[in-house]
Amino acid sequence: MPVGNLLIYLTFIFTIVGIITSFLRLKTKEDRFLMYSRIVTVLLFTTISFILVFLYILFFTADVNFDYVWRYTSVTHPFHYKFAGVIAGLAGSLLFWIWAIITPWFYEEIRIIKRSVNNDTRDWIRIFVFIVMAILIFILILYDLFKPTAANLLNLYPNGQGLNPLLQTELMVIHPFIVFLSYGILVLPFAASIANLITGDKNWISYSLKWSRVGWLLLTLGIGLGALWAYIVLGWGGYWGWDPVETSSLLPWIILTGFLHAQLMFKRKNDYKILTPVLGVFSFILIIFATFVTRAGGLWVSVHTFGEANVQIDPLQRFINLLGENQTVLIYMLFIISILLITSFLIIYRYSKIKKSSIEQYFTISELISDDILMLFSVFLFIITTIITFLILIMSVNGIDPRNFDLKVGVFILILVLVLIFCMLWRYTGRKLITIIGICTLIASVIGFIFFKDSSIIAASIPILVVALIGSVYKIIRSFNRRKIRRSINLVSAHLIHFSIILIVLGYVGSNFLVEEHDVSLNIIGDGEDINKYTFYATDFGQVEGINFVEIDVDQINYFYQTEYVDIKISEGNNVIGTERLIVIMSTSLINGENKLLRNEIKVLGTLSEDIYLTYKQAHKDNEGNIDRVDVNVKIIPLMKLLWFGIWFMAIGMILRIASENKLSDKTKELDEKKIKSEKYYKDMVEKELEK
Repeated sequence: MPVGNLLIYLTFIFTIVGIITSFLRLKTKEDRFLMYSRIVTVLLFTTISFILVFLYILFFTADVNFDYVWRYTSVTHPFHYKFAGVIAGLAGSLLFWIWAIITPWFYEEIRIIKRSVNNDTRDWIRIFVFIVMAILIFILILYDLFKPTAANLLNLYPNGQGLNPLLQTELMVIHPFIVFLSYGILVLPFAASIANLITGDKNWISYSLKWSRVGWLLLTLGIGLGALWAYIVLGWGGYWGWDPVETSSLLPWIILTGFLHAQLMFKRKNDYKILTPVLGVFSFILIIFATFVTRAGGLWVSVHTFGEANVQIDPLQRFINLLGENQTVLIYMLFIISILLITSFLIIYRYSKIKKSSIEQYFTISELISDDILMLFSVFLFIITTIITFLILIMSVNGIDPRNFDLKVGVFILILVLVLIFCMLWRYTGRKLITIIGICTLIASVIGFIFFKDSSIIAASIPILVVALIGSVYKIIRSFNRRKIRRSINLVSAHLIHFSIILIVLGYVGSNFLVEEHDVSLNIIGDGEDINKYTFYATDFGQVEGINFVEIDVDQINYFYQTEYVDIKISEGNNVIGTERLIVIMSTSLINGENKLLRNEIKVLGTLSEDIYLTYKQAHKDNEGNIDRVDVNVKIIPLMKLLWFGIWFMAIGMILRIASENKLSDKTKELDEKKIKSEKYYKDMVEKELEK
C-alpha cells in the first residue's frame, strides 16, 4: 500500500479515537480525556497537512506514476497550473476540504484565552467536527488517492494527461481553493449549531458567529470569482446560467446570509432560539448537497459536473442508477438524510425545553414594524429564496434555458430589495413616512411593469432600486461618527454590504435585460461596422500552427493544433478606445482525425457604463481562396461594472465587520479585565481592613 494511502487510513483511526475520547470527556468530565482529544486534533492537523504537502510535491515534480497526478497535471505544465491541479479532481478537493476543517479547529484548540462557551458545548462541537471528518476521510479512502497509474494510460500520455484547458486560467488557480476553504470553515458553525440544540447554551453564538462571517466572506468571493471565470472564459456572454452546480453553490450562501441575520438577533436579545441553530445546520446540509450535485455527474446536465448525464433516461431512474453505481454519492446522500433526521429530533427536543411564552412574546401588534419583525421577515425571505433556488435546481435536471428563470427570479429579488428599504429607513423616517414611501415605490413599479411591456422588469425595478440606493447611502453617511471610529466602522460595514446588494441587483438587471447583441461580418482591412456609438474594424487575420497568444499546456504528441486570430479595432467617434485580438484554437487528433474546438478566447473591453463583449465566430474566403472577411458576435452589456463592484464591496464590508468586531471585543475584554482587577483590589482592601 502506498505511504499516502496508509496515512489516510491513520487519520481515519485518529478521528474515531477523537470521537471516543470526546464522548468520554463529556461523560466523565475528566481533564485527561480532554487532553487526549486535543492530542488527536494536533495529530490530525499534522498528518493531514503532511499528506497535502506530499500531494503538492508529487504535482510540482509531476510524478505521473500516481494516477491522480497523471490525470490533472503534466510534466510541461507551469508551476501555477500544477498548483491548481491538486484540487482539480474529486479526491484532491476532498483532501483539501478535510484540511480546511481541521485547520480552524486546530486554531481553536490551541488558543490560550478561554472562551465563554461552556465545556459541554465545546465537547459536543469537537465530537461533531470529528464525525464530519471521519465521514469525509472514509469517502477519501474509497477514492484511493495514491493508486499507481495504469501502464496503458502512461503509454498514451507519458507526460501526464494534464489539466482541462478551460481550467488553465489564473482565476481557476484561486476560485476552487476559496470555495473549499469556506466549506471547511463552515463545519464549525454547523457543529456549534448542533451543540446548541443539544445543550441550549446561549453563549454558543460567540463561537459560531465569527466563523460564519469568515465562511460567508470566502464563499462570496468564491462565487464571485466563479462568475467572473464563466464571464471571460466560457464565451457565452453571461456570468450566471442557472447551471445546476452554479445554483447549488448559491443555496448555502443564501441560507448562510439568513443564518448571519438570525445570529445577530440571538446575540442581542436571545431571540429565535430554535430557528437560528436550525439555519446553521441547513447551511451545512446545503454544502453537502452542493457537493452531491457536483459529484453526481450522471444525474444533472452541467458543464461543471464530474461525469455526463444520459438525458434519454428518466431523471428518477438516473438517480436510482447513480446510487447503485457510485458508493460516494450514496454516502453523501445518506449523510444528508442522517443530519436531517438528527436535526428533526433535536428540534422537537429543544422545542419542548422552551416555554411557550418565550416563543410568542415578539409577535404583538405594536411591534408589527420593528427591528425584530423586519429581521425575522428578512430571515424568512432568505429561506423562501433558498426554496425557490432549490426548485430551480430540481427543474434543471435535464439542463435549462437561463432566460426561463431570469424574469421570475428578478421579480423576487426586487421584493427582497423592497424589504431592505424598510429595514434601512423605517427608524429614521418613522413608520408613517416609510409606509408612504414604500407604497408609492411599489405603485410606481407596478405602473412601470404594466405600461412598459417591452421592458417591464426594468421599468418596475428602477423606482425600487433608486430608493434603495439613496437609502443605503443615507444610512452609511448617518452611521459615521468621527468620535467613535471603531463603532462607526462596525455600523458602516453592515450598510456597505446592503449597498453592495443594491449594486449587484442593478448590475443584474442591466446585464440581463438591457443587453444588445449583434452578429457583424467585417471585411479584413476594410470599412467598419457601426453599432450604436461604436465602430468596429477587422485590422488583421492570421492562421498559425500550434497554440499561440495564450498560455495553455496540452498534449502535443497525439494532437495537432491550429490557431486562428483576428484583430478588432473599436472606435468611438474619432477616438480609438481599444484593439483586441480574438483567438480560436482547434485541435485535430492524430489517432482518429477528429476535429474539436479547444478554446475560444473572447475579449471584453470595459467602460464605466458598459462592457463590449467580443466573440470570434468564423472566417470566409473569397473566390481566390483567401480570407477576406470574418464574422464576430458583439454584445453591449450595460452596468456590468456595478455587479463586479458590488461583489468586491460586499467582501470589503464583511472584512471591515470582522475587523471592527474583533477590535470591539478586545476593547470589551480590556474593560472586563480592568473591572475584575478593580473588584479584586477592593475585596483585598476590605479583607485587610476587616483583619485590622
